[in-house]
Amino acid sequence: MSPKTHTNFIAAFEPNQVYESLTEGPITSDVFQAGDLVLPSGRIIACDPGWLWCKDVDPFSRTVPPGRYPVLLSVVDSGRTACAMVKFCSESPVRWEMALRRGEDLAELRRNQFFAYGVDAGLGCFVDAQVVERRSDEELQCLVERAIDQRIQLDDWLAAQELVTLLTYPSQQIVDQSGFNLTLDPDMHTFNLTLDPDTGGNTIAFGSGYGDGSYASYWGFTADDELACLVTDFRVLLEHITENIEIEVTSFLEKSIEHRDLERLEMAIRLSVHRPSWVQLSDDFLKSQPSNPDCIVVLEGQGRQPWSVNLEPGGRFSGCPMMMISESIEEDRWYREYWFHEPLQANAVLKIALNSEVYPLQPVTTNA
Repeated sequence: MSPKTHTNFIAAFEPNQVYESLTEGPITSDVFQAGDLVLPSGRIIACDPGWLWCKDVDPFSRTVPPGRYPVLLSVVDSGRTACAMVKFCSESPVRWEMALRRGEDLAELRRNQFFAYGVDAGLGCFVDAQVVERRSDEELQCLVERAIDQRIQLDDWLAAQELVTLLTYPSQQIVDQSGFNLTLDPDMHTFNLTLDPDTGGNTIAFGSGYGDGSYASYWGFTADDELACLVTDFRVLLEHITENIEIEVTSFLEKSIEHRDLERLEMAIRLSVHRPSWVQLSDDFLKSQPSNPDCIVVLEGQGRQPWSVNLEPGGRFSGCPMMMISESIEEDRWYREYWFHEPLQANAVLKIALNSEVYPLQPVTTNA
């Protein structure tokens, strides 16, 4: 995916847009308010809220004037958050620029790469760096975990109610003497958590599209080159065209696989019987795995990462590996390791499924 390939943000933040996806069919998006984000310093962090207490997520290099700004969500009819925006002015953006952190340089990216933050809790958020810095790791962990727990409890309660889809529940606010101040939106599955009572600094959290993954953010600029907004793209309103590749692999053992589709997609894959030196597995992990496989095969790749890789060794165990593990070590490097009860046969086949084309969906109509 090109760094320039992102959602059509202008359309995404117009209400009642209808898209026609080749893979998903009709998709309707709408826009909702998630609350106001208080930025005491103007140094914005976008991340999984579960990482806040680690304090290892840097703010974006570009800053904004301190203040209070609305957070808008573009949500599709499945209930997924497609994009989240912090809006700094009323003017519409006319160009977009990837939001970078300290040490990140667009010139270092390959065609299919982008700078992003990782999600493993199904949530993203915006917060001011000063707000995070003023809390200890223990305080942040306690506050965020409590907020997520309250969010889950409310979701469970709503799921148990009859006719819940026909009713709109008011926002829920939880305040106690300890200073805990949380606002939950039952309809939008968001939460607004105060982290710094002195400044009002808070974090606003929301669902991260299809869940776990890596998501880039973009600055929007007006025609006068003024900062208009910051948007995190959860890749819901992108069309993904899937391509399947099958390769007979035994002739490529211990060498790079030559295939025109891999070259076209800027992928490099090597088939080996040795684990690459840059992959480190813990002793505890290895001790927990079955011992003495007859064959260990490693696929080591660079560039675009496929979403599915399967190695069929041939013979009577074809398609049934004893064990497969995968681990991504660097942004553009990945590997998959297979353990078999038998050696590779002459008819062994490598099957790869990947997104060969990604482009933004365009609205076909607007629901009046």
